[in-house]
Amino acid sequence: MLNQMAMTKFRSKHFPGSDKRIVLVQEYAMQYYATFALIVMLGVLVKVYVGQSVLWFGIIGMGLSIVLGNMLAYVRLKKSIAEIFFVQDHFSLISVYEILFGAENTAFPLRYANAQRTAEGISLHFNDQVINLKREDWEDFDLIWDWLTQTQTL
Repeated sequence: MLNQMAMTKFRSKHFPGSDKRIVLVQEYAMQYYATFALIVMLGVLVKVYVGQSVLWFGIIGMGLSIVLGNMLAYVRLKKSIAEIFFVQDHFSLISVYEILFGAENTAFPLRYANAQRTAEGISLHFNDQVINLKREDWEDFDLIWDWLTQTQTL
């Protein structure tokens, strides 16, 4: 029954609702900005307490906060799985980064997935990594499990 369809897609809650890259990158970076800004503010308070100048420390610190926040946001975009699709006996996981920036993705045979149910969801192998799909991120979680395990029943 599952092999009758040519291609099937499932979207996670991480699928971007907008194609505005800058907005989504900033959304993913916001928690990092806040964390690094807090660290810089604590450093400024210490420098003020000991009577040192804080101008360059604050400027450089906030600049580094923004750069590091953006770098970590891109890492998170690459790790956030937005979509999984199945084509016959192959599957592919697509990250938010790949959707926003049109990066290449490849399909792998389902037999290489070695999908296993875990307490949190599904653990599978993809592109030399172990990926965990959490149940709460996927509306059609049970259907995804059926697709991933279809080759084991054939």
